[in-house]
Amino acid sequence: MKGLFELAYYLGYRLDKRRKSKSAKSLPARVISVGNLTTGGTGKTSLVIALAGFLKDKGYRAAVLTRGYKGSLPGPALITPQMSAREAGDEPLMMASRLQGIPVIKGADRYEAGLYAGTLARLSNGGPPGLFILDDGFQHWRLKRDLDILLLSATDPFYLEKLIPVGSLREPLSAMKRADIIVVSKTREIPDAYEKEIRKYNAHALIYPAWYEADGVACCATGAAFPVDSLRGKEVFAFAGIGEPYSFRQSLMETGAVIKGFMEFRDHHMFSRADIGRIKKKAHGLWIITTEKDIMRLGDACSGEDGLYSLSVKMRAGDGFYDEVLKKAGI
Repeated sequence: MKGLFELAYYLGYRLDKRRKSKSAKSLPARVISVGNLTTGGTGKTSLVIALAGFLKDKGYRAAVLTRGYKGSLPGPALITPQMSAREAGDEPLMMASRLQGIPVIKGADRYEAGLYAGTLARLSNGGPPGLFILDDGFQHWRLKRDLDILLLSATDPFYLEKLIPVGSLREPLSAMKRADIIVVSKTREIPDAYEKEIRKYNAHALIYPAWYEADGVACCATGAAFPVDSLRGKEVFAFAGIGEPYSFRQSLMETGAVIKGFMEFRDHHMFSRADIGRIKKKAHGLWIITTEKDIMRLGDACSGEDGLYSLSVKMRAGDGFYDEVLKKAGI
């Protein structure tokens, strides 16, 4: 039995889904949606980056369509690395910084964003996108898609969650049946008990593990790059303002770094120079390490801060994942 607040959310969700699904539109190319069932912390941005990079390497002309959480640009708009997180949103800015040569289009209406991507391509004398990746698209009812990839986090027992606002579920667990492929992030091997819970709601989707691997360190002030091995045995102070800071801490520990202190901020926190001052005071002269996503929100606050670094990570997926994406998307 749902509580009063859950029931109110559920009724609103049903009406919203029904209204928007009736007017759903199709773009003139295949659409792959990457989304989640809960609010944040599953790694969908990292998977979008990995998937877009793979498709580019395979010769596909892809474009990423994203909502751009908290970005002030009204959209549709092409996101460039020169923008600020306040304009673009931290996740779109991170994607644009990592996906050179792949358009990242921000817009609340992803259908309009897709058409805008095609217009930009024609104006630049390039070919139109042959494929769209819909970021955070599992609940975007206005746009039809050819493939739904659903992310779950191995560190979050989704089956124990409740609907917003009591819990973190955006939809009832029964919505999992829409997924064509399910990715369980933050693990190299999916526990049998976890997979058993998934199968209660989706019996047909193939399930793959996915995990983060650190692949570089960069100085915030200068952009100078260092190999991950430079952190082995090094004492550092770390901070993060992401949905699940544990995953960053784990990735940092796997580099061999010795974490002497750790500060957590709320997800999408916009950092100020005062924040950096407090962090430096706690770090006591140690290297300060944060995530790529947090660097997007530091902006001018990290100007001249030679002791501040970011750890870049890549998401790896289990064997056969990309082949299955190509097959199920029909590309």
